[in-house]
Amino acid sequence: MALIPGTPSNLAASMAEAIQTAFNNHYPEVMGKNSPETNKQMTLLCVAVAEGVINHLKAHPEAFVIKTKFNDDTLYNAVVEII
Repeated sequence: MALIPGTPSNLAASMAEAIQTAFNNHYPEVMGKNSPETNKQMTLLCVAVAEGVINHLKAHPEAFVIKTKFNDDTLYNAVVEII
């Protein structure tokens, strides 16, 4: 599955939606009250953060090392290491 940042008009199944959900989930424990209604500023922040993270990851593929182990033609161990 591709990393999808989301757009201000569509957060469905995106990183921005996940960020917004996490924000809303943690807001009450940190702020001591219910999370605020979603607004344009919150949507913009979530989309900008998601897009920035994804762009940064794409710009630095050298930070990911994939190690594999094969037995004959069968992959039996794969590890993604982020350096």
